[in-house]
Amino acid sequence: MSEPATKRQKLDNATNGFNAVTDIDNASDLTENKVPILPRDAKILLLDIEGCTTSISFVHDVLFPFALNNVEKYLEDVDNEGATAIVTSLVEDVAKLDESHATVKAIGEIKEFTNDKHKIQEYVKALMNNDVKATGLKGLQGKIWKSGYASGELKGHIYDDFKPLLDWCKDQGISVNIYSSGSIGAQKLLFGHSEKGDLCPCFEKHFDTTSGGKKESASYKKIAESIGVDPKEICFISDAEGELVAARDAGIGFPVMSVRPGNAPLTEIGREFPIIYSLLQVCGSGK
Repeated sequence: MSEPATKRQKLDNATNGFNAVTDIDNASDLTENKVPILPRDAKILLLDIEGCTTSISFVHDVLFPFALNNVEKYLEDVDNEGATAIVTSLVEDVAKLDESHATVKAIGEIKEFTNDKHKIQEYVKALMNNDVKATGLKGLQGKIWKSGYASGELKGHIYDDFKPLLDWCKDQGISVNIYSSGSIGAQKLLFGHSEKGDLCPCFEKHFDTTSGGKKESASYKKIAESIGVDPKEICFISDAEGELVAARDAGIGFPVMSVRPGNAPLTEIGREFPIIYSLLQVCGSGK
């Protein structure tokens, strides 16, 4: 009896790929995958910190409490002139907030600001409790963290894939830059005293809110100008949807969503961007 037709196989139609996939080189993955490949697509990398290079829990559960708990200790060595400078910067921070903002309600009228050190602690607490990302506050936090890093109480957290990424970027001639709401000083402290040692030499430039808010498209244009490239040449990786939207509006060529444990859940807006779960996903095969 002859074999049923449904069971007969024609060897001349057999394929060589894994699981009978004809494209054994997986070339289609490179065209279908929206994640940019460096250095093929870009040689300028701009990175967020929280939720990208560093866990959000380190920032919120370690750095922020350390700053809040050590404000009083830091102010002990600050003279009246220094206290006045701190107050001035905090006044500017609050002045930029809407009158209905919870911080404004918590501390009262701006005219009540004085260089009384106890009052300064109240202002800092109000700003931090409402997660205000302002230049004056960030500058003060950075100064407090500096003492913590110097004493060894603080060690900057970085994800395990970050140092390998930096080493790879160096080999490939890719410029790595940082853009965070934390002050440039605080950025250098974190990376200069990281769990993997001093990483600061790995970065081309640092940017903070002095370049503008991270949800403002003009900020990314200003950063591109500072780096000396067209925005379309930059790959920007962040965990914040609003930042990626602003970057896209500014003409950033490759805005990428970073997904890490503890990051905010993605909405439909976040899913509009290429998504990576490790920074190593942007590493290509060479120049």
